Amino acid sequence: MPKKHPALARSHRSQISCAVAAIIGGASLAAHAQVQPAGASGAAASETSSDALAEITVTAQRRNERMQDVPISMQALTAQTLQQLNVTTFDDYVKFLPNVTSASNGPGQNEVFMRGVSAGSQASQGSGSTGIWPNVAIYLDNQSGQLPNRNLDIYAIDLDRIEVLEGPQGTLFGAGAQAGVIRYITNQPKLDRVEANFTAGYGVTAHGDPNSALTAVLNLPLIEGQLAARVALFSDRRGGYIDNVPATFTRANTDLGIGSAGFAADPVTGQCPDLQPNNGFCVPPGSPSLNNYNIAARAINPVTYQGGRVELLYKFNDDWDLSFSQMYQNMTADGVFYDQPNASDGAALQPLQVTLFNNGYDKDRFSNTAWTLDGKLGDLKLIYTGGYLTRNVDQIGDYTNYARGLYADYYQCYGPAQGLPSTCFSPSAVWRSEEQNHHQQHEIRLSTPDDWRLRAIAGAFWEDNKLYDQTAWLYKHIPPCTTTLTSGCLANVGTFPGSTVQNPGIQGDNTSFYQDQVRDTKQTAFFASVDFDVIPKQLTVTAGTRYFRFDNSMKGSVLSSFNCFDAAVSATGCQPTYPNIFPWYSYNLDAQNLSDTETGFRSRANLTWHITPDVMVYYTFSQGFRPGGFNQNGGTAHATTPPPSPIYYQYFTPTSYHSDDLTNNEIGWKTEFFDHRLQWNGAIYRETWKDVQVAFFDTGVTGNVFFNTNGQNFLIKGLEQSLLWRVTSELTVQGAASWNHSEQTNSPVLIDNNSGQLSSIGVPASPNVGQPITSACNPLGSCTNVVNPFGAQGSPAANAPPLQFSGRARYEWSAGGYLPFVQFSFSHTGHSFTQAGANPLITTGGALSTSRGRFENPAYTTYAASFGVAKDAWYVNIYCENLSNSTSSVFQSTDQFIVERTPLRPRVIGGTFGYNFSSK
Repeated sequence: MPKKHPALARSHRSQISCAVAAIIGGASLAAHAQVQPAGASGAAASETSSDALAEITVTAQRRNERMQDVPISMQALTAQTLQQLNVTTFDDYVKFLPNVTSASNGPGQNEVFMRGVSAGSQASQGSGSTGIWPNVAIYLDNQSGQLPNRNLDIYAIDLDRIEVLEGPQGTLFGAGAQAGVIRYITNQPKLDRVEANFTAGYGVTAHGDPNSALTAVLNLPLIEGQLAARVALFSDRRGGYIDNVPATFTRANTDLGIGSAGFAADPVTGQCPDLQPNNGFCVPPGSPSLNNYNIAARAINPVTYQGGRVELLYKFNDDWDLSFSQMYQNMTADGVFYDQPNASDGAALQPLQVTLFNNGYDKDRFSNTAWTLDGKLGDLKLIYTGGYLTRNVDQIGDYTNYARGLYADYYQCYGPAQGLPSTCFSPSAVWRSEEQNHHQQHEIRLSTPDDWRLRAIAGAFWEDNKLYDQTAWLYKHIPPCTTTLTSGCLANVGTFPGSTVQNPGIQGDNTSFYQDQVRDTKQTAFFASVDFDVIPKQLTVTAGTRYFRFDNSMKGSVLSSFNCFDAAVSATGCQPTYPNIFPWYSYNLDAQNLSDTETGFRSRANLTWHITPDVMVYYTFSQGFRPGGFNQNGGTAHATTPPPSPIYYQYFTPTSYHSDDLTNNEIGWKTEFFDHRLQWNGAIYRETWKDVQVAFFDTGVTGNVFFNTNGQNFLIKGLEQSLLWRVTSELTVQGAASWNHSEQTNSPVLIDNNSGQLSSIGVPASPNVGQPITSACNPLGSCTNVVNPFGAQGSPAANAPPLQFSGRARYEWSAGGYLPFVQFSFSHTGHSFTQAGANPLITTGGALSTSRGRFENPAYTTYAASFGVAKDAWYVNIYCENLSNSTSSVFQSTDQFIVERTPLRPRVIGGTFGYNFSSK
């Protein structure tokens, strides 16, 4: 439980002064390879020297291959590397992956990007319905599990490795792998030995609460040589570090949301009763304010990961085996993972402070059932794999700052326009999102032996991905209409009868907006890839393609209490919708028959040349894709022409958006020198991204609901390289770096598309149909110039730092039977923008009319160090992460209608004790 905040001011702890060795190396191809300890035996060591870098076997091309032979820009974090870096969650390891970034709102709320292929991200609330599908796929073994704006944050226990494949991987990994893939590869049960390991960890967080973690793994043969089970369990609690400081929320005359109260400034003096600045209207005297004294506390954001995985392996004979896996994970995060530069009243705050007026949490749990049948049909290898993933998210967030936003006053204030005295009710606001994901998939693959000169792999894939979303925005405080209260009230909204919803009927008294929807994406695909050794073991050509068919649909109810003022009480609730009212604000998605089909081919080609057995160069052409979708507010009219009359609507929200296209051309190299003690890999790439899916949310121009469309084109160019060097038997250094340049190559305009499609209900066609919209007005008569709505040509992509690099040095030695080590590491991320140019650039201060503000994230660097000792089966590690105790921002947004910064986790000092046992 969070501790009560003792005072407004917080004490600052002294920083630890540390010397860090800077190892400058190459880029995002960092292999993070295992290193053979001195004196180790094995193939890699015996063929060269005992100090050779150990080989890593990967399945990036659906075959077991040495990573240095795979013509893909990729990284592999092995089990040993994960332990050495103290990595267990996505936020732990992403900093070691140059050219991989994220828009982070907290654990399990990341949207992951590779090589700057990003037009921005969306707020967590409601993203299940309105969010764009991610373009980086996340796999747990063979099961994919990505959701809009919510990465599957798998706890990294008992993994063989994490594979990170950069660039389009659509041919073998399908939709969602448009820009790349992250694969969590688990350790499989072993039939011939008993294995066990146990770890216990404890740490302290600067400015926060302590951390603790326990993990245990047991491998047990049940029938020797035939049946084995493997069990992994974990419980990890990380203390909070964000303080909710005491504060009040008082409406201001300059709030965008104050006009509905109709309390005008004095017509002679232009002053309000409080003599504060105003925009023509004042806060009605006696309006209530809020304080957060009962929930103000320190370290409000602890997060806990708990769960386990059970795996079974049954070997029928030498050719056939069946594996089964069941994983369950429960993540619970309290509070928020951002801080606020300014309090709700505008006062400056210290880093790691917020002013929240309602408690929040994020409960995110998933269960994954998967199975794989592996066998041979003659010379051919057959793999059938299937899986069923269920994920349930329940999240609540404070939204009180929207009370200052455009239209918020409609739900909280009334005045003379309604024949009532100017009155405002409570500004308190929250939202609650409940998402349920049911994802079933099946894949069958046939492949030829790996040693054939002509090799091939072919398969079929089917999936059904259903996403249910119930999100309520709770800030309606005008009293609800009843049979006795018929004036000065807002009627409660209700779902449309017969619509596909999870929570049918009339919603609660405070519900202003509510969406209850289901998105369903079914995909059928067939794929094939062929390799031919033009010169055996030297020159190989590869070609592959994937045919896909998407069947997309969306159903449900989207409700708004707009136009529900003084509405009659109804058995089904208030539903201001077409054709009964215009403009309409509620939508019966079932009645719109939102379904479509999208088909196509995406291909890949490689030319690989082994100049020597240890020097390889390659050229890759690859294409990526992801599903399109529907807008819940498609067909609604916005952006009226400026006065004088007649006034015309100029823009109808698009009903749907389609898949965008990414094409990659890449030249790369993978090399080893000095008896495999030095590894240098790299790639140069050029990617064209067309018809990019982009989201709009600007209440003053295009309405107060998110919608998506296709817009910009981008050209992305870059260089990435990595260096791994076993300098001596004791010292290993490695570095990785990437340079990335992204540029928008077009500047689409917003086209007047009102051709009279609603003339039957008295909405005339616009005389400017087909012409660019240059000025737009909202229903309140406020007008704005529309310039480069999709961003100016030459603008950079979002989340695309031009420079990232990291380095690590580790020194290991032997002393009296003990194996001590010391390690230093650093990582640097350059500046980037949080949204593409289609969204306004936001700076701290001033009223906010959009939750899609565009910020420039500053560059930042982090440092870490560790030391420890191992003997026989046990080890002890002591580590310090974020040595400089930096609170640099890794992401910024206006998702909650106030400027929020996601800071680095403060300095953590901790230790881990581990014990390993094996019967062999």
